[in-house]
Amino acid sequence: MTSNEVLNAIRGRRSVLRFEAKPVTDDEIEAILEAGRWAPSFANSQPWTFVVVRDENTRRELGQLVDRIAFAHRGHYAVSGKGTGDAPVLIAVVLDPVKDPQHWVEAGAVATQNMALMAHSLGLASYWAGLGGKSEAEARRILGVPKGLRIASLLPIGRPAYAPKPGERAPLAGIVRYDRFGS
Repeated sequence: MTSNEVLNAIRGRRSVLRFEAKPVTDDEIEAILEAGRWAPSFANSQPWTFVVVRDENTRRELGQLVDRIAFAHRGHYAVSGKGTGDAPVLIAVVLDPVKDPQHWVEAGAVATQNMALMAHSLGLASYWAGLGGKSEAEARRILGVPKGLRIASLLPIGRPAYAPKPGERAPLAGIVRYDRFGS
């Protein structure tokens, strides 16, 4: 199988749930935002706005929201008390469904992935926190996102507090079909 820098970055990126109390530089944030800006979107609609959150109280409030919806059942944060809100930077990916009524979800997903990969390439870590229903409404309130816009994800970014385990994936033979699904 061909291997290159991009595939290696994709394979190496892992979700990290705890972060060191070290700052992320303005240049690093700009590079991450640039990666998001260059994500593909239907008809180049670019329906996104990126909200960079550095304010400690806002980050902690969003972190508590993510902890409640994503981790309560797993017990990760009940033990450590640290997590998403401890990242020195959090980026909210906000979408305008009017700019792209059919594909805004995909646009937000690919922009989030681009930014997560860029963070990884800079030696930083991230965690993709998806929102929905009441949790999205609460995040919109916390961030002052206008009515009609949607939050696709929250992406906490920082220096990893631990080395994540290598990932595992199903073999290609089990997930690939050629020409038709039933083949």
